[in-house]
Amino acid sequence: MIVLALISFGAGCVSDSGTETEAEIATEDEKDAEDQEPESEEGVEAEGEDSEFEALMQSANSNYVKALVSTSRNDYNASEEALDGLVEDLEAVKAEYTENPPAVYATDEKWPETLDEALAIAESSREHLRENDIETAHEALEPMRDLFFDLHQRNGINLMGDRLTSFHTLMEIAIEDANKNDTAAVATLIPELEIRWEAVASAEPPETADENYEASLEAVELKIHELETAAVLNDEEETKKIAEKMRQAFAQVFAKYGVVIA
Repeated sequence: MIVLALISFGAGCVSDSGTETEAEIATEDEKDAEDQEPESEEGVEAEGEDSEFEALMQSANSNYVKALVSTSRNDYNASEEALDGLVEDLEAVKAEYTENPPAVYATDEKWPETLDEALAIAESSREHLRENDIETAHEALEPMRDLFFDLHQRNGINLMGDRLTSFHTLMEIAIEDANKNDTAAVATLIPELEIRWEAVASAEPPETADENYEASLEAVELKIHELETAAVLNDEEETKKIAEKMRQAFAQVFAKYGVVIA
């Protein structure tokens, strides 16, 4: 670029108007380019490692959600495939990132312990499935939600999936109260259920969000309102019925959009 400018105009020339010539501009641009340091190899390598980590975690989360859903549906074949995949993914994460965590978890002292617990949960669930106890296999997966919720909280991460976990915890209490015919207890939980679901709805949508995302969220919100009506009217049978429908609506949201392992 400099050579071409010199041939055309000569080095260091100034036009009659007193402005810089193309030669000077070209020279300055070249100097600016030289002053800009290229991204270090370490930086490029770190970005690559984080991308690989994210891909592994996304795969683990996908298998976790599939395992949770398939065990709840008593689908042994799908459960076995999902749990095998989950164990394999978590073993890979543990092998590669226990001593070399991604930047987001680099200062988390409990990171190695969290990976150990996550793998233990997956292995325990698979063992129960192999013993043909699919109900216990499903229950064994539940602690994974709180494990990663706590990990995210410690590191300032607040995903839509974490808000789903918070809602799920309270929802299970409401369903238990409904099954006990304690409509008064259910009614007292409605305001907090509404707050927690609003937190879900206001969160940044996950990457899997599609044209059905908003409608799926609204379906859960509708069931919360219906549950309130039934509980306030002290209609025990309707309260139990709506509580179960709320669980089903939530399960559909979680199965398609939930992120636990991240």
